[in-house]
Amino acid sequence: MNPFPVLPLELDRVPRGLVVALEQEGVPTCARGERPEGRFVLFDGRRGLDRPLAAWQVPVDIASLRRGCDEDPFEAMLDERSGRCRWEVAGLSLTETVARVDRRQVRRRIVARLRERIEQAGGAWMTLAAFPFPYRSALNFRIDYDRYHPDDFHSTLAAIGDHAGATSHYVNGAAYEPHGDALRRLEGLDVGSHGYRHCVYRTEAENHENIGRGLDVLLRNGLTPSGFTAPGGEYNPALGAALERLAIGHSSEIGLAYDDWPFWPAASSVLQVPAHPVSLGLFLANVRGEGVRRAAAAQQAVRAATDYFRQIARARYHAGDPVFFHGHPTGRLGHYSQVLRAVFDTADSFAAVWPTTLTRFAAWWHARANVRLRVEGAGEQFTVLADGLTRRWPVAVEYWRGPRVARIPLAGPATKFSPGAIAYENRSRRPTVRPVRLDAPDGLRHHLRRFFEREQATPTEDTKPHHWRHWAARALRRFSG
Repeated sequence: MNPFPVLPLELDRVPRGLVVALEQEGVPTCARGERPEGRFVLFDGRRGLDRPLAAWQVPVDIASLRRGCDEDPFEAMLDERSGRCRWEVAGLSLTETVARVDRRQVRRRIVARLRERIEQAGGAWMTLAAFPFPYRSALNFRIDYDRYHPDDFHSTLAAIGDHAGATSHYVNGAAYEPHGDALRRLEGLDVGSHGYRHCVYRTEAENHENIGRGLDVLLRNGLTPSGFTAPGGEYNPALGAALERLAIGHSSEIGLAYDDWPFWPAASSVLQVPAHPVSLGLFLANVRGEGVRRAAAAQQAVRAATDYFRQIARARYHAGDPVFFHGHPTGRLGHYSQVLRAVFDTADSFAAVWPTTLTRFAAWWHARANVRLRVEGAGEQFTVLADGLTRRWPVAVEYWRGPRVARIPLAGPATKFSPGAIAYENRSRRPTVRPVRLDAPDGLRHHLRRFFEREQATPTEDTKPHHWRHWAARALRRFSG
């Protein structure tokens, strides 16, 4: 029996937002060329097909994926704006500035509808696994060192214990420059930059200087920084351009994306590795009162946070998503180190979780992006043809049947399997707390808050004497005493 093409999906001038979603999912695709390669051809009915189909090809109009959506899902996938959101957890109100669009939810809706269309037309749905075989999830706790407090610093490292391989450490240069002994304690860990001044600027030049100074502090203390996280999780095009110029390998900003698969922002080679947006600090922000009352409220908030992180870790693991948290040591993780221990204890019960650093996970994602798949079918058997495999990373494909999925390791350039002879598992997606948007993206209040934060974080000597920002910084300091 002659083999017939199953995948890749051919893309005929489809929106970039759809391309990004399919890349994140690991769906085999190719741009449409002169020679037909895939059975299914995706096109946008608003633009039409670029050229006629082969007799055996099936057109799929992705315009139907927009139906019932409040906004164009393909444009939403490219939205880089942020806004204030609120979570209600255990009677506590948690607010944070995060990405305006929950990209994960948008991506899942797009892919679920497209998969249904493909399967209804007699096709099969296969993707590159998001983790090296045999893992079904990955664990990382990202720690951002904004301020230095010796007891909290050492308590945080002690709580990590033998889980150091599942942590990444991003250091603010100005706060830690006077504390070389503390920096040397991070030797051998996955260390990156959290800038020099704890702020994100509006120009590429200012961000470039700020990040570069932060990197220099680490290098002078014998550390080899990899990656960056922005203060406050803020992201803007000027920051992205500075990261590009500095050849930063990866970054993680909740103001751009959260709880999502990694991706490359528009016109950028700096991989974005999203984390969960809720941190211990949001729980502690609810603490009020003085003395005994305040201490009791703090313990209640910490217990709520511990339960919450355990729940999120389990939900994301069983859904096959990465378990990527973030937090701060001073007054938070260092003072309440039981939260860190609870996360690691919970993850230790997972049978197939990959404890990894963000640097290593970024390296894996780059390798995954270089793998090219073609799938052929013959009778009841599929053949997966793969290019770009390396010995370093064991790659698998995931074959879907309804809500069930089977992971199949690729043994080499050609791997054959029969759907009826492989083991499946359910990929459950337990409900979790969803955020509620509080204000318009990048509204006046957002810009004013960020302006005051930048000017208060930047000393007057770091601004040009005759620039308006120099006078603004001086005025703010006089006003605040």
